[in-house]
Amino acid sequence: MKNKIPLKAGDFVIFAAIIALACGIWIRLALMQTEQTYGEILVNGELYRQVKLGGTGQETITFEGRTGEVTIEIDGERMRFVSSQCPDHTCERTGWISRVGQSAVCLPNRVMIKITGNSTDGVDAVAQ
Repeated sequence: MKNKIPLKAGDFVIFAAIIALACGIWIRLALMQTEQTYGEILVNGELYRQVKLGGTGQETITFEGRTGEVTIEIDGERMRFVSSQCPDHTCERTGWISRVGQSAVCLPNRVMIKITGNSTDGVDAVAQ
């Protein structure tokens, strides 16, 4: 067996550098892929409350709007208008919103709920 090539100290340094580089790239990619979404409630165009989505908890937020009481429900990764004291109740019929970029609005109460974050689920390309 004369085909064995002896390894030198420099070879181990190169192997260690390659492994360290690969680990660094893997860690950076893992950190970049963390998707965090937030539910935002805006009243009169100003941020009233921001809620971190993605948990398993349920929360109901009730406050006084321009025309009456507004109730918003947050359930894990989604949110919706439950009830609103407005004449048409379009906001309630919108239902659950759960993807980044979705929103629902109660115009008479000047209340908007929307999902924000760094997730790009469902987006393949942007056309201009």
